[in-house]
Amino acid sequence: MNKRKISILGDSISTYSGYTPKEGVFYDSYVQRETGVATVDDTWWMQVIRALGGELLVNNSLAGSMVSGNLSTSAMSDGRIRALGDGENPDMILVCSGSNDWGFCVLPEEFAYSYGQMLHKLKRAYPHAQIWCSTLPEGKEPSSSKQSFFNVDGTISKRVYSRLIREEAEKAEVHLADLEQMGIAYETVDGIHPNKKGMIQIARMWIDSLKK
Repeated sequence: MNKRKISILGDSISTYSGYTPKEGVFYDSYVQRETGVATVDDTWWMQVIRALGGELLVNNSLAGSMVSGNLSTSAMSDGRIRALGDGENPDMILVCSGSNDWGFCVLPEEFAYSYGQMLHKLKRAYPHAQIWCSTLPEGKEPSSSKQSFFNVDGTISKRVYSRLIREEAEKAEVHLADLEQMGIAYETVDGIHPNKKGMIQIARMWIDSLKK
């Protein structure tokens, strides 16, 4: 039996050196040592792929990228969506994006429009793929005094963006992994980027959603 081919569309949380575009890697060799995410099997997405008995087709995740912005790096861009196939058709696409839109205070109405456009383009490009998108879970602030990655006091509530993801997923009739509703704050190094334990927590939330 052929394994399901799974592609990932995400931001820094879903990057890993050697597997994602080199111009947008967050989990490089230094960060791997700092976070304990020592091998690709420690990433949330590879844990999910293994649990599904699938295989990675393409991971087109870029650190710092937003869904919105109409840039070549935006998750809604034609280039990034086209790259998910690499000449083939994925059986499943996992979308884990929106944290940077929240962190950089993209207006909710702009985010909603961009997210809807991204899902429309994904469905048009890969009509036979099962598309899953996730809401934005909370990252646990580290116990150390290290500064948080985003100034959360200066941002719109993350729940606003999760609500918009739910609405756009329903409109587009795609699957939703509602990680935010699970109420689990995953372990991080800076409030956003998961360490090894945090990757396991995110993977478990995804797997629980996929099994429903």
